[in-house]
Amino acid sequence: MGPPVFPALLHTPGWSAIRQWLRQGGVLGFPAEYAYALSEVPLWRNQEDAQRLYRIKGRPAGKPVLYMAGSLEVVARFAFLPKGGSRGRFLADPPRFRTFLLPATPLAVSLGMSKNGKVAFRIPPDPILRQFLVFLDAPLSGTSLNPSGQPPLTRPEEIQRVFPDLALVDGGFRPGFPSSPIVDLSTLQRRVLRGSWRQFSSPGRGGS
Repeated sequence: MGPPVFPALLHTPGWSAIRQWLRQGGVLGFPAEYAYALSEVPLWRNQEDAQRLYRIKGRPAGKPVLYMAGSLEVVARFAFLPKGGSRGRFLADPPRFRTFLLPATPLAVSLGMSKNGKVAFRIPPDPILRQFLVFLDAPLSGTSLNPSGQPPLTRPEEIQRVFPDLALVDGGFRPGFPSSPIVDLSTLQRRVLRGSWRQFSSPGRGGS
């Protein structure tokens, strides 16, 4: 018997089974807005196997992993949020397709979520995805689902062929692009690390 294939997130009765899989320390292929992600919940994984995602992808250890969350309340358990000012207002904007780099809390550091004292988060604009993450009430890794250095896998059947032992949430076709722009809010001076400021000033649909 192969690994489980869970129905699409639109099938909300299936959410409990996905959460249970993750709570048991499972990892799965998960459909973000534009691409499939290789996903686990750091709080629930075996802490002796913190390099699991890197091993599955064949990715060099130490490269940062971004995390998805359903609310700033969840993010605040793992990252220090800017208080007031332009950075605070920027972060409090309605969710858009963008990733924030923030100072990591001691919990995030202890779980291996941070790099150089910082952790990357995105609150997806897609309402169904965001509602699932609120239901999950924990950060979910959003690194792209593909062998390191290879193009993203776009269809469930491709994922099952390349990663036959991986559980999967069937999200149908995902184009695998674009990548989310990234802005560093960890210092007083905001810096765009990927993308352009134009992407931060206009609404986006979302993705990984």
